[in-house]
Amino acid sequence: MTTLPQLQVAFATTDGITVDGHFGSCEQFYIYRIDSEEYERIDVRKAEAGRGTDKNEFRAELINDCQLMFCASIGGPAAARVIRNNIHPMKCKPVGETFPTMTEQLELLKERMQSKQLPPWLAKLTGQPDQLSGRFETL
Repeated sequence: MTTLPQLQVAFATTDGITVDGHFGSCEQFYIYRIDSEEYERIDVRKAEAGRGTDKNEFRAELINDCQLMFCASIGGPAAARVIRNNIHPMKCKPVGETFPTMTEQLELLKERMQSKQLPPWLAKLTGQPDQLSGRFETL
């Protein structure tokens, strides 16, 4: 990997291919490191060990070295736990009956990271200037 701004991204998945996992019930998170040029899988973390404890807190702590987490769905209290652990949750909607793949999401994220006008949430995560904030002036 290069010295470009990097993110660590978690994917809730049931099959290791698609982003089809519900945050609170998937049994594994695939962890990737990504910058604007490339990405690589760095870990697979099993979530079943957290049963019997506060599973949302256990899962959020399991991936708390990630800045983004992609999942098929997440409840409100779980999303609050994720956000408190400084992780930005992203829901992936199915197209028809097919969920997007992790590779598709990584390619889209890589393209966004190459843009000169990053969305504000991505600029914040990568420590880059937010090009859109200048559009709003205070009265």
